[in-house]
Amino acid sequence: MIGSDLDRVLVVDDEPAIVDLMELYLKSHYEIIRAYNGKEALRKARSEKPSVIILDVMMPDMNGYEVCKVLKTSVETQFTPIIMVTALSGKDEKIKGLESGADEFLSKPVNRLELVTRVKSLTRIKHLQDRILAERNYAYQCIDVAGGLMLVVDRDQMINLMNRTGNESLGYDEFELIGQNVFDVLFLPEDREKEKENFKEIITNMSDTPLSSEKKILKKNGEAIIVSWSKSPIYDSNGNIEALICSGKDITELKMKNELLLNLNEMKDIFTGVLNQGLMGPVTEIQDYVQALLEQETETENIAYVEKIMRNVSNMTETLKTASAYLDQQPEEKI
Repeated sequence: MIGSDLDRVLVVDDEPAIVDLMELYLKSHYEIIRAYNGKEALRKARSEKPSVIILDVMMPDMNGYEVCKVLKTSVETQFTPIIMVTALSGKDEKIKGLESGADEFLSKPVNRLELVTRVKSLTRIKHLQDRILAERNYAYQCIDVAGGLMLVVDRDQMINLMNRTGNESLGYDEFELIGQNVFDVLFLPEDREKEKENFKEIITNMSDTPLSSEKKILKKNGEAIIVSWSKSPIYDSNGNIEALICSGKDITELKMKNELLLNLNEMKDIFTGVLNQGLMGPVTEIQDYVQALLEQETETENIAYVEKIMRNVSNMTETLKTASAYLDQQPEEKI
């Protein structure tokens, strides 16, 4: 039914009469998709995306156990509920079906009420799973496009998630950091053991440990950068911390700028001190000495030389006073 809003149920059996019977039982509430062998079932499970799969065990090309195992190990279909149906009886057959990943196991001949009840229950579970997956994917997308570095670290110190910005900033491929110890791969060798101990403190006693810090971490090429970190706990159902969400901002350039401004302020203080104490004092003494010479000199030619010296000294004095006044008016650089 094209455009149907009904949930889809894929019925797989090599006997068309069985498929007809299943459709008769379910068609009032579900859209039925038919498949008559294992390979067709795999193809339609991926293309039609059913809410539930009813799968016969005894089929000629691939048996139901094999089909179920493929579906449950595929990223596309691993969360699709599967009801396995067989004419075989016995505990071993049911165990084998459950081990292959089946969610339910029914024996032929199938009871109509039991089938409808199981399909209804599994459809509800599938809807819940789809909603959870959609919410998870949305959260991952938000993390992925975040402007800073974001990663999730579990209790065992392993990286479970690294966003796109983090991978690009550190020079890693999309999944390259997943499953690696965060401290062994990102932190400086001399800091690793201390940081591991700090992490244990955070996991066991969050309230006593700072949630923000500045740390040096390593890019893939060995270059060290300074990152400002903030941490948020993820709790399990018992209220214990099972992981940390860590968000970071690369502040290497900011730190370098602050260090430069600090050096500039120090140089300014030194120059001001030299100007006021190291230069102004001696220049003033020279000016006084030249003035005394001018008052004592009687030779016209010598007076002209002394007056020239006086003018040069006066110019130097004015220059130093102007420089000192300029420095006094300049505010301290903000760090």
